[in-house]
Amino acid sequence: MLNVVDGYNFIFKIPRLEGAIERSSLEKAREELLSLLARYKLVTNQDFTVVFDGREQKGYQPGPAEQLFQGIRVIFSKATTADEDIISLIQVFPNPGEITVVTSDNSILRAARRSGCHTSPPDEFYKKITHTLKKEKFGSTKEPSGKYQELPEHEVKYWLKYFRGRLEGEGE
Repeated sequence: MLNVVDGYNFIFKIPRLEGAIERSSLEKAREELLSLLARYKLVTNQDFTVVFDGREQKGYQPGPAEQLFQGIRVIFSKATTADEDIISLIQVFPNPGEITVVTSDNSILRAARRSGCHTSPPDEFYKKITHTLKKEKFGSTKEPSGKYQELPEHEVKYWLKYFRGRLEGEGE
């Protein structure tokens, strides 16, 4: 089963996630959503694609238009809106009956239903996730959610240079 999640729609429908924006940042809210979905994916083995609007944030470059976060495909729309990207994804998927589209956006819901996809409002999907994670005793972790993020490129370069230097020094 593939779950296609309208990222910001989900965040702004769930008070806990929306509160992360007020406490910290939009990036933190995205990270919390993706971490929650990653834990749910571990329990259910379901696939996720999360689509965020990326084009309207002036000066903000969210990274590649598509990336992987703990096994979850993350798409930042560039030349289109997240809504258009989601509709395109469901229209080209060979088995739309195997997709659940998680959104409360009416235009996406209409397109999903026309294509034969299942739909779920974000609040109901969130309840399903939290219920499953509590049942599996996997609802929370003491580890910070950012622990498994990729290193920024400048840090990767630093550590490569550091270890390369150490390895070359051992050969002498």
